[in-house]
Amino acid sequence: MQSHLKYRKQALSKLTNEIGCYILADLDNTPVYVGKSIDGIRKRVGRHLTSARSDIIANRQIDVWEIAFVWAYPL
Repeated sequence: MQSHLKYRKQALSKLTNEIGCYILADLDNTPVYVGKSIDGIRKRVGRHLTSARSDIIANRQIDVWEIAFVWAYPL
């Protein structure tokens, strides 16, 4: 497995899978995207970072390579 995919999978496994809100931030800790999840934060962020079917990626609102941090706020 490529090292960046291995790192991404490991980082995602540390996120909670509870429902709630999350923030995707860049290297400067500047929020790039704020979202909510009703099916688990880990699952939702994973779809953002790995799937071309994610709305924010498909519409070119964010570039997955800009995301350095994910802040999770479970309910």
